[in-house]
Amino acid sequence: MSKFQNERGVTLLEVLAVTVIATIVSIVLMSILTNSKTTSDKQMKSTIQLSDTTYILKVVTKDTRKSTEIHKKALDEYTEYTLINNQNNKKYTYVYHQKDQTITRNDEMIAANVLDFNIEDKRSHVIIDITTPDSKPFSSTIYFRGGS
Repeated sequence: MSKFQNERGVTLLEVLAVTVIATIVSIVLMSILTNSKTTSDKQMKSTIQLSDTTYILKVVTKDTRKSTEIHKKALDEYTEYTLINNQNNKKYTYVYHQKDQTITRNDEMIAANVLDFNIEDKRSHVIIDITTPDSKPFSSTIYFRGGS
């Protein structure tokens, strides 16, 4: 009995077991953290795209409601939409650059990373279409009321 009472320290097997357990726990924790970060980044990117697209639709809708005429000029490199209000001589010019995937309003950039942008005048209503890089289409239809 006295032989066992004098022993101190840990065996190599105990050290190895603790090391293996600590490594497994570390790997599991790193995996969870990495997956959480990846998911968070995807959600953040999606939220930013949604926010940007909502802003673009809001601005274009506001200008469209103020306008009495819409002119479209489509070229290879860009498409230009001119919204004119004949009552107060205001003019809003939107240019969608296909190569840069940007939208400018009166020469000021209001959006980037836009795959497609279109304003279509249907006489009784206007359709605004925007497609984001994750191929999500957003659309807004503005109806005009006739009246006296």
